[in-house]
Amino acid sequence: MTSFHRRALAAALVLALLGGAAPAAAGPPAERAVPAAHAPAADRAGTDGPRSTGATDRVVVKFREDARSTPRTRERVYAEAAEQLAPPGGAASGPGAPAPRLDEISETVDSARVVAAGDLLDPRQLETLTDALEEDPAVEYAEPDRLASIAATPDDPYYATSQWNLQPTPAGLGLPAAWDRATGAGQTIAVVDTGITSHPDLDANVLPGYDFVSLHAGAVQPGHARDGDGWDPDPRDEGDYAGADECWSGSAARSSSWHGTHTAGIAAARGGNATGVAGVAYDAALLPVRALGACGDGYVSDIAVAIAWAAGEDVGTVPANPRPATVVNLSLGFLSGTCPAVLQDGIDRALARGASVVVAAGNNDRDARMESPANCRGVITVAATTAHGGRAAYSNWGRVTLAAPGGDPARQILSTANSGGNRPGSGSYSYKYGTSMASPTVAGIVALVRETDPSLTPAQVKDVLVATARPLPGPCPGGCGAGLVHPRAAVARATLQEGYTVQGAIGALHARIGSSTGAPRSHERCGLVRDGCYQEFERGAVYWSPDTGARWVHGAVRGAWNRAGGVNGLLGYPRTVEVGNGAGGVHQLFQGGTVVWSAGTGAVPVRGAIGGRWASLGGETGLLGYPLDAERGGLTGGGALQDFARGRILWSPATGAQPVHGAIGRAHADLRGEQGRLGYPVTPELRAGGTTVQHFQGGSIAYHRGGITISYR
Repeated sequence: MTSFHRRALAAALVLALLGGAAPAAAGPPAERAVPAAHAPAADRAGTDGPRSTGATDRVVVKFREDARSTPRTRERVYAEAAEQLAPPGGAASGPGAPAPRLDEISETVDSARVVAAGDLLDPRQLETLTDALEEDPAVEYAEPDRLASIAATPDDPYYATSQWNLQPTPAGLGLPAAWDRATGAGQTIAVVDTGITSHPDLDANVLPGYDFVSLHAGAVQPGHARDGDGWDPDPRDEGDYAGADECWSGSAARSSSWHGTHTAGIAAARGGNATGVAGVAYDAALLPVRALGACGDGYVSDIAVAIAWAAGEDVGTVPANPRPATVVNLSLGFLSGTCPAVLQDGIDRALARGASVVVAAGNNDRDARMESPANCRGVITVAATTAHGGRAAYSNWGRVTLAAPGGDPARQILSTANSGGNRPGSGSYSYKYGTSMASPTVAGIVALVRETDPSLTPAQVKDVLVATARPLPGPCPGGCGAGLVHPRAAVARATLQEGYTVQGAIGALHARIGSSTGAPRSHERCGLVRDGCYQEFERGAVYWSPDTGARWVHGAVRGAWNRAGGVNGLLGYPRTVEVGNGAGGVHQLFQGGTVVWSAGTGAVPVRGAIGGRWASLGGETGLLGYPLDAERGGLTGGGALQDFARGRILWSPATGAQPVHGAIGRAHADLRGEQGRLGYPVTPELRAGGTTVQHFQGGSIAYHRGGITISYR
């Protein structure tokens, strides 16, 4: 497997913005959040201005295989190319200034090098530099490492009062008809954006993500991390606010957009929880991947690695992503007539790992072929429509896959937000409009389709969406691809509900238990992880792998298994059918654990060291009884715990898995459990005479004749 590696080659890099006149080329303004009540005039006024569409201080250089491991060759190439930027004269500044120094600062996709100059280079300088680099026989390609921005929208925001975009109206998507069959369970949607903030309508669905914003040294400027370090495991949105002149010369101060929180909510805000809004795939998991910093900008080299990591690619020193995305959303873009090679490489790696990549078409009312990543190969490019069903005036057109609601000033898209002006505050809701909103809508629909048929490849998912799209209710000057995305039809096509036969091992099992499964509701589909196959039936599904054979899984047990990731999760394939336990419940064994069900507790998985310990204590009919919820990690010292009907099991690397229950368990909990002075248990309860004692890292708890005695070391 090819790995990404990231090795900092410079201790710090201070990048200065060019002063003087505003850049000649102007980009789109940033999206505007609209409060729930009428905004004061100052909030409604546009504060965004032009930014450079070409200036950057970095280039990406890919060396040919025989030159990669030769530092002197690379240094020579950089020095000779930099000389091409030096005007005659050699003055200290202005015309005739000396050539900039080019320094390698990291690696990105496929061992390509990220090379930084000391200052921003304008489009002419970039063309000169990249041409000079590519003329060297040691170089495979060289290209600007451009700053990609949030897919922006026009100013003048108005208000919307409901999620019109999801309703069964001519311009809406009619999601309830699709939710009857799929809600995104078992799917992971990666949101490569500004990061995420805590929100009561998101937190239950959010997985641990990662921060790939590399720029952190020096003064705040476009793409700055603001968190004091480079890549790290904290994808929290630090705010993309900026002071006057920090985004570009002459730019006004701006508040934080909380763009990643908004797009995440569109894709997968929790549904059915009597709170706020419902996301398109409200049972899917959200993987926040931060790649955009100050001003809503981020370097393409960071974005490329973020995409690949989200899909499960090895990125060297970064810990592997334990829950690879099935779909990656990119609500970002920049003007470029071609897709940069480094960005295409990151996308290709995600596609190769089975993750669809959904991107915003852009908001410049131009052919999407002129923007990246909208013009990259293999992506699903999404234009924006309005509440009247036509293409939004700002939306790009032409080379797009299809369209989805993105709103306009009169009717915007409601989603999760944050109350903070600059730094994060409390969770809130706001309205925005743009192709940034249309893209996560389609990402959520991809999750519905993938839940229906996990074996579909990204190309097949794209074919399903294209084949089932419907004509726009309104006009689309320039073309909107296949039309308006149609969730119900897409899910129905993936489900394939009639005319199906059974065969092989799955057919043999169906022949034995057909009265339980009902009629087939799909063809047998293969290509799952570890060469597995499955087939849908009226009342569940049969899954097969070379290691486990064909096994029937259905009902609440299947639901809990899907929430844990299905065949792609830690539980893996089923090893047995459901088995009654003699106590009114059932359990089913999987490769990585067990799912246990009772009428009082529902279906809950148990696995790993905690599951093994629970089984040794008699499982659901033993000491602790049924599990109440899934294992929870992230405790003090890297520990985990799981609650059961009559106690809990605590695990840490230092102590292993130990049960606590009864009076001793209650006393331990009253003393702040594993976070308190006693810490984790190191033994189970031990009985000697009339006394029961349990030992902990920091002491012991003894129970004797109804009394508790606590001893500390």
